[in-house]
Amino acid sequence: MKISVIIPVFNAENYLRECLESILIQTLTDFEVILVDDCSTDSSFAIAESYLEKFGGRLKIISLPINTGNASEPRNTGLKFSRGEYIFFMDNDDLIVDNALETLYNFAVTYQTDVVYMNQGFLLNGGICAEAFWDKSNLKLDKPKLESESISERIENFLKTGYGWAPWTKFLRRDFLIANKIKFPYVKISEDVLWTFKVICLAKNLLRVPNQLYIYRSAENSWSHVKRTPSDEIKFWLDPLIKGLDYLDDFMNEINFFAQNPNYRFDVTNFFVKMQIAGMLGALKNLNRYELYEIIRREFNGKHAALIANLFVVMNFYRDKFLEVR
Repeated sequence: MKISVIIPVFNAENYLRECLESILIQTLTDFEVILVDDCSTDSSFAIAESYLEKFGGRLKIISLPINTGNASEPRNTGLKFSRGEYIFFMDNDDLIVDNALETLYNFAVTYQTDVVYMNQGFLLNGGICAEAFWDKSNLKLDKPKLESESISERIENFLKTGYGWAPWTKFLRRDFLIANKIKFPYVKISEDVLWTFKVICLAKNLLRVPNQLYIYRSAENSWSHVKRTPSDEIKFWLDPLIKGLDYLDDFMNEINFFAQNPNYRFDVTNFFVKMQIAGMLGALKNLNRYELYEIIRREFNGKHAALIANLFVVMNFYRDKFLEVR
């Protein structure tokens, strides 16, 4: 089988049909679709079942026993049950153009790549579909371009947000993911950032293509748009900050490049910390220093006093800078 399309599903009854219909009309037909339901409470599972016959044996539905809170476990589960030569992750409310799978597969085979990366596509917002870039490179290519194999160049590009974080921007060789044990970390948010960093560091051949094949639907009900109290918002962003740093540290410990280039290790760590703190800024302005310190201390269970103090100083610095600008 050429391709496994893996789709996490949670309460997607409004858009799941459109998503599946866009896959049904693909010009390449040698694929499987793996839907991993994360305990949906709406009619998503019933909708998925109604498409079993239409896909003629190419659709699998997997139900997780408990809700996991984000897409990491569903994606990892889908990968475990996949059989395709290549993996393509989709979100349950998005669409692909009719020749997307065929185009991506042909690129991957022709260039013998571990990863085909799309830096542009379409944004669907309120019924209006517009061209969009998935990274900040704004690089409008007229032909495919192989990225440099230099880890330093890729990391520098990563630090400039020159790669889109979303998994659906990448079409990946399954053996590459399995051999390198590339899985999504269990964090509340920014799991795609951590996953992307691992992918771009380990891929031997990474091909950037100009084709606009994916249609991303802007959703207001995502984790990042949920309204939370200032205290809960800080806790929400502290989760990836704490767990994400462990993930990065474990990964960079395994790569000789980072032992030989500690400056890149620092830059990546600093980049990730600032990204999580940026997510907290709106909540930071509503908390005083003592409340902020107590939240951090509790999240660390009172351990790692030095780290708590340093993290507090950094967060408080950005809080004060943010309030100055405001």
